[in-house]
Amino acid sequence: MLNNAVQNNLEEELKTGILDTLKYCINCRFCLPSCPLFNITSGEISHGGSGITRSLYYAVQWGLEDKETLHELRDILYECTTCGSCELACKNLSTGTKLVDAIMKGRELMIEKQIGPMPEQKRVLESLYKNGNPYMITAKKRKAVVNELNLRTFDEKADVLLYLGCSTSIDQDVQQTAVALGQILDNSNVRYGVLEDESCCGEPSLKMGETGLFEEMIEKNLTFFKKHNIKKIVTLSPHCYDTFTKKYPQGQMQGLQVQHYTQLLAELTANKMLNFSTAIEKRVIYHDPCYLSKSNTIWEEPRDVIKSIPGIDLVEFADNRSDSLCCGGGGGRMWTDFTAENNRLANIRVKEAVEKEAQVLVTTCPWCFINMSDGVKAVNVEGRLEVLSLAELCAQAL
Repeated sequence: MLNNAVQNNLEEELKTGILDTLKYCINCRFCLPSCPLFNITSGEISHGGSGITRSLYYAVQWGLEDKETLHELRDILYECTTCGSCELACKNLSTGTKLVDAIMKGRELMIEKQIGPMPEQKRVLESLYKNGNPYMITAKKRKAVVNELNLRTFDEKADVLLYLGCSTSIDQDVQQTAVALGQILDNSNVRYGVLEDESCCGEPSLKMGETGLFEEMIEKNLTFFKKHNIKKIVTLSPHCYDTFTKKYPQGQMQGLQVQHYTQLLAELTANKMLNFSTAIEKRVIYHDPCYLSKSNTIWEEPRDVIKSIPGIDLVEFADNRSDSLCCGGGGGRMWTDFTAENNRLANIRVKEAVEKEAQVLVTTCPWCFINMSDGVKAVNVEGRLEVLSLAELCAQAL
């Protein structure tokens, strides 16, 4: 436990950081129309980017001693999906304020105040600390599950570490993405391997504001990569990709190349190492995950891969690429619920896909896949719309 003096210093540093960041916000509210939460809550300002950060700003200015106020602020801060739409809007239309950064600092402050995270999320942090994954299963069980996938094991002959991530390792439906990608890499003669004792990248702890735990997981993973002499990592999750390339100390990541699997597939198809012989005569719509599109502008690679599959009729959502609608799973929301069933973002996305007469909805993020799959059931369009990962789609076309 931190002593009171150290804790007080940390709190003051966080408060100063929040105020320093938000002093650039002029409360123009240009960010609000871009916020998915603002749009599904009938325009309630406290649910939008500047609304959330104004609540945080005034709370810090006026003091944070009242428990009821702290709990209200916590609920507002943790509702954010961290999709980044507000920051893109602010950059393009206003002062370029780092609104999500301020929200993340606010969550850190909630942790220091022992108010955050949300009650359901506390188990996630405990599991990350004890098990190295957020899904409350032991490391031993996770290792056994990965072993059952029959993927190649990383050894000195492998050029690529296929970093599965937690959801792909553990969720039975998402596991098929890993299996499909293994088939594709074998078909393309890419020497890959997975490590059964892989640990979480730490993104959930970072997004929930538990930065101390995140730093521990960074150290653990960097030691792990060095031990196995890893030179290239290919992630299945955009969240892992974003964390490794932006949140880890880049000086310690030198000599370690990181790609999302869409980038690798795009390279393989462009170099004629991956060729598709089976036509898929279906209308396909591609959903851009926030942490691939908004955060890292990886837009064309997945589309180029889809277009290289014969027979596919690729259509687009009205809001795509950096304007893509968030699935609702980011920012720790995979482990807590804020939204009424009839107003979930993923359900809205599924309805849009059906309106476009798509037969297959393709995405490249495990959390988007899980939420969209649930959305198909919730909207009752099973049999009309199938949700596939890009890897699964490609495997079908081999």
